[in-house]
Amino acid sequence: MRNARFAVILTLLLVILTGCSKNVRLYNEAKKQFQYGNYETALRYNAESLKLKPNYQKAQELLPQIYPIAVKTRLDNIARIKQANAANKWDLLVPEYQALVNIYKTMGELPRLVHPKTKIPFTYETADYKPQLQESKMGAAEYHYQLGIQKALQSDDPDVQREASKEFKLALDFVENYKDAAERYAQTRKKAVKRIAIVPFEDKTGDRARFGGIADILVDNVIRTLIQDKSTAEYVDIINRANVEAVIQEQQLAVSGLVDEASSVRLGQLLGAHEILTGKILQVDVVPSRITSVEQKESANIEIQQGEADYEPELEDDEATPRKKSTQSVQCLYDKYTKVASARIMASFTITDVSSGTVKVQDTCVGTYEFMDTWARKKSGDDRALTPATKALIAKEEPFPPSEKQMVSDALEQLSQQFINKIKGYVQ
Repeated sequence: MRNARFAVILTLLLVILTGCSKNVRLYNEAKKQFQYGNYETALRYNAESLKLKPNYQKAQELLPQIYPIAVKTRLDNIARIKQANAANKWDLLVPEYQALVNIYKTMGELPRLVHPKTKIPFTYETADYKPQLQESKMGAAEYHYQLGIQKALQSDDPDVQREASKEFKLALDFVENYKDAAERYAQTRKKAVKRIAIVPFEDKTGDRARFGGIADILVDNVIRTLIQDKSTAEYVDIINRANVEAVIQEQQLAVSGLVDEASSVRLGQLLGAHEILTGKILQVDVVPSRITSVEQKESANIEIQQGEADYEPELEDDEATPRKKSTQSVQCLYDKYTKVASARIMASFTITDVSSGTVKVQDTCVGTYEFMDTWARKKSGDDRALTPATKALIAKEEPFPPSEKQMVSDALEQLSQQFINKIKGYVQ
């Protein structure tokens, strides 16, 4: 029974100590954030500290320093925004009023605070900024709704319709189900969708047999990622590769013939595309593994007992007489090897508007893979002079880079991602 009671008491003490420790950590973080000028973050940390220990004096005394400044900072921002009276003022006011609502919510969730020494309760002025927040959201929604209408009426061009749809979407972000913004977004988004044909890339390296179908893999990677990416698919319809290749064969167009502007536009028209993306593999370089070495020396001073190297000690009684110690300098020579290998692929792409033949985007990307590793081998000397890190290098087996094919594949993966990021940046 006594053991069980002791275990319960010990558990309670651990819980209390853990809570106190966390309480102090939260206060210290609050103080640090306050010094950095992050008043709202400081307020949240301090509030969590006081929730754990309401009578914690340091946190209580920090609270009236943080809270008024946090409120004043947001009110000053609101005053400046209103004075500037910019067209997008409602967009700017929403986060300011939201912050004020959050500040008062944090204060409202605090337990009753009474100073542990003076016994005076902590009080603060309350305010409700929810009406102002709602007004700002309605104002922002109306602002973007009207912009959407204006842009939608400007032109049926997909780029213009895309901008209109984004405005309607912003209106819905501020106020759910605002007017008929959802319907207008759906209409403009449908008009904004661009049909893009990605044709087989031309391999200009002249070494297709060595590295395989790099151009085909790159195109497949780009198409697959763009189709699966929801943010891209919102405004882009990638024409099926099988359809593209069928038209190329039907029209007897060589891939190399698609590079010139006229042929690209003609193919895009046959496919019913708004834009056509062509590309070239310009260069593939593989640097096989190379090894360089450098002789290095490490030295150390070690303590030895006199005569340690000459004989083993023989003890004639239970207590041996301590021998005198001396310092000896030892050295060790070793070769440190470095092995490097790499692969590099350079490719370019062009996006052409089918209706006008205008080049919309043209860029070049480079994908690389670099291998480097080190190891060492002892030449001569005393191992005791070596650091643990050097001993590990000497014990390490000679490393070998991936195969040439794998390095090219890794470089191609990086190249594909660069292509995708640039194309996404354009279409979004």
